[in-house]
Amino acid sequence: MRKLGRLLVLLFAMSVAGTGAAFAIGGANPPPPKVVKIVNASATCTEFCFRPAQLRVPLNTAVTWKNTSFSIHTVTRCTKAACGVNGGTGTDKGPKSGTVSPGKSYTFVFHHKGTYVYYCQVHGYAVMHGTITVG
Repeated sequence: MRKLGRLLVLLFAMSVAGTGAAFAIGGANPPPPKVVKIVNASATCTEFCFRPAQLRVPLNTAVTWKNTSFSIHTVTRCTKAACGVNGGTGTDKGPKSGTVSPGKSYTFVFHHKGTYVYYCQVHGYAVMHGTITVG
């Protein structure tokens, strides 16, 4: 009888795996990713912008920055020296993208509550910056 029970559990697990169903152990599935677009000049900015410039997300959310502009950019957490303001209250090390070419994207998952102030190193804080609030 014990072998039959194990076999049924194994068959159930295999059938679930075959359907693409996913179950989170110990909690809910992660939230769906959020997107911030990197855009060319518009009515709301003079050169380039992060849109939205301010975003609120739950813990463990992936944020993807998509470069829809014609220039290279970075998504880099601020420091007082680089931006004139600190990088926020969050304890995650990023975001820190490196160069994001036109048509490319960068994704960072936020695991800790707080604020994250970021900017584009290519164009500077005065031109391009944004804030992610996690929690």
